[in-house]
Amino acid sequence: MSNALSIAIVTAVIKNLLENGLVSDAIAASVGDVLVTALPPDKIQVGSDERAQINLFLYHVTQNRNVDWISQEYRNRHGSITPSNTRATNPPLALDLHYVLTAYGAKDFQAEILLGYAMQMLHKLPIITSDTIENALKNAADTSTSSVFSQAITGLSVSNLAAQMGQIKVSPEFLNMEDSSKIWSALQTHYRPSATYQASMVLIDSDSNDKSDFVDLILSEPTIEQVAAPGQLEEITVGSTLLIRGKRLRGDITQVRLNNIDKLFTPFDVQDTQVSIQVPPYLSAGVQTVQIIHSSMKSTEQHNLIESNIMPFVLHPKITVETLHVTSLQVNDGDLRSIDINVKFSPKVGKDQRISVLLNKISNHEPFSYSCLAPSQTKDTDIITIPLKKIKPGEYLVRVKVDGAESALYKNQSGEYDSPRITIK
Repeated sequence: MSNALSIAIVTAVIKNLLENGLVSDAIAASVGDVLVTALPPDKIQVGSDERAQINLFLYHVTQNRNVDWISQEYRNRHGSITPSNTRATNPPLALDLHYVLTAYGAKDFQAEILLGYAMQMLHKLPIITSDTIENALKNAADTSTSSVFSQAITGLSVSNLAAQMGQIKVSPEFLNMEDSSKIWSALQTHYRPSATYQASMVLIDSDSNDKSDFVDLILSEPTIEQVAAPGQLEEITVGSTLLIRGKRLRGDITQVRLNNIDKLFTPFDVQDTQVSIQVPPYLSAGVQTVQIIHSSMKSTEQHNLIESNIMPFVLHPKITVETLHVTSLQVNDGDLRSIDINVKFSPKVGKDQRISVLLNKISNHEPFSYSCLAPSQTKDTDIITIPLKKIKPGEYLVRVKVDGAESALYKNQSGEYDSPRITIK
């Protein structure tokens, strides 16, 4: 967000989300009419006339910890806004906003109920997208046209403001009692049940002569909002289709950068709101990143590329069922077994990756599981022998984890998980 109204807009959007959530939730209506405000806590009326109320107060602003990275990325993208390049671009001010969310109520349990519902609503929306921001700004402006905020955004394009904002992450900050006491001591008002939250990242750009050019440039950038597989419950694996959803994704030439490597991939389907690409076989399982790259048909020079934001996704490993088998078996005391399992992975696992195998016994009467780390590898490989000791005989479903990314289990026609599996006799 490169507008001086950034801070007020974030507050207004969160406040609007809380208002809409409390109004639409039937259980919250049991506490009576609820007022949602964004006032200093010492301005809230307490005592015998205290009403059911949620208050959102910005109590602290800090510099975002990624400000150096943002500044460098900003310089790389926008270091030459004018052809003459006579002015160095001043990077944006990157901020984190810290809020205290407080619940009020004169009756038993009113405050606790309100705080619980407010926290649940914010938990449902950890990422506030530009679409959500645009809708919230329209609602905030239409609800009270005489408010200070409505007057501040009068004459401005709500769509442009939301597009400049991008997306905002809202996450809880769990403070200890000492830090919480310091906040309320500074506020010099009566303590009420509260929770603290951080909103990041909020950008404020310097006001410059080429502001309109900069805004036009920002609004032409592609924005990734979601990365998913085609099926709602399907996991992203090698060879599957990766759906990249967002805004302004189609350019003159649209390419995709995966895991921040130099090679760019050409998607097989490009739309303005969705780009589709097949996941290549040489990525590693685990957390990967994707980025949309636009270049002009006139030139593909590096400095003319327009890059989207970077979005993470999890690439899950796959087990090749045909090569999943026990290579050795020993009988231990107590009718237990020690086995070696050969597992073939797709994609290959790196020698520095953490690999573990999980066995779940298929049984309605005696379900239990085993977990074991695979031995360290000396090279990248797609087949690993994993030793397991003191295993009970039976049929087991098999999963693997590579750097925390878990392989899938598959269901039969009855809807029961039945593969991949091994039999230990």
